[in-house]
Amino acid sequence: MGLPKNYRKDLKITPHKQGFEQRQSILDDIANKGTYLPKGILHEDMDGELINYVKNDIDLSLAGEKVPVIFLTTQRWAEFSKTWQYSDIDKNITLPFITIVRKPDPQQGTNYAGSFNIPGRPTFTYMKIPTWDGNRKGYDIYKIPQPISVDIMYEVRLFCNRMRDLNVMNRKMLTSFSALEKYIRVNGHPIPLLLDGISDESQITNLDERKYYVQTFTIKMMGYLLDEEDFVVTPAISRGIQFYEISEELYRAQYQINVDDQDKTICINVLFNSGVSSVTIPIEIDATYNDSNFTNASSVILKVNGVDKTLPFTVSNGDELYIKVNKVDGNLSSDVKITGTIL
Repeated sequence: MGLPKNYRKDLKITPHKQGFEQRQSILDDIANKGTYLPKGILHEDMDGELINYVKNDIDLSLAGEKVPVIFLTTQRWAEFSKTWQYSDIDKNITLPFITIVRKPDPQQGTNYAGSFNIPGRPTFTYMKIPTWDGNRKGYDIYKIPQPISVDIMYEVRLFCNRMRDLNVMNRKMLTSFSALEKYIRVNGHPIPLLLDGISDESQITNLDERKYYVQTFTIKMMGYLLDEEDFVVTPAISRGIQFYEISEELYRAQYQINVDDQDKTICINVLFNSGVSSVTIPIEIDATYNDSNFTNASSVILKVNGVDKTLPFTVSNGDELYIKVNKVDGNLSSDVKITGTIL
């Protein structure tokens, strides 16, 4: 029984990610190698993935048998032809088979649309990872350099003795590049392929000799190089900040600002020595002060940028906090402690 005319066998029952979710999925695939850093890419990685593309994506099978795919270099072709594993009992090479030859002259890449890398090979922040040593919180900075763009040319050849075998390979290649570009993943990185040209290298000069066809598909890989040896991991500054101001001048109040970044608390301690009753403190941290404690003082006057304040009050970076204490005994020192929460 034949299938209906509009019957489809390739229904997608799982939703396809789009937009931000798709971009995040690509980043997750790049870094999904058991480390916070992406996997590097070298020439051999791109060679291996191109071989897998021809073997698995093109997947040419003729007469019920999978066509073997062999990666060769131009220098070793003569050696392979003498020690060929795909031969008959008379040591003649059996057809069909596919060869992949990479041209030994990779060129400067074009996948950046003519743009060049920043000179000096600087590294850029890729990710910040929180750390904890048991006492203090911090984070490590993972940095990588800008990848080096490279274009690599591959020649994929089909050797066969029947024209219809040639047609099958040609159809598969044109179908694979029907959208002009074909993307493969090299160590998780999406790399585009372009079908640069199709040519025929068949040699049929003598009709009495054995006939065979050779069709060449030139593929351009617009890849890039990313060496893991260039990755840098550096520890950042831990989140512990303290401000001190110490003065030997007798008629100037000494103050100290203590910050606990973990608990988001801040405390200003001011020592008013004998003969000193006021101080102006520049504010560098946004905070809300809601409690105070003092000794040898009947009252404390607080001003922010010249405006009288009472607890609780809020200050911002760049403000000036003025504190004046009315001492009970002017011959003794007074301590004023103001505590608050960091915004």
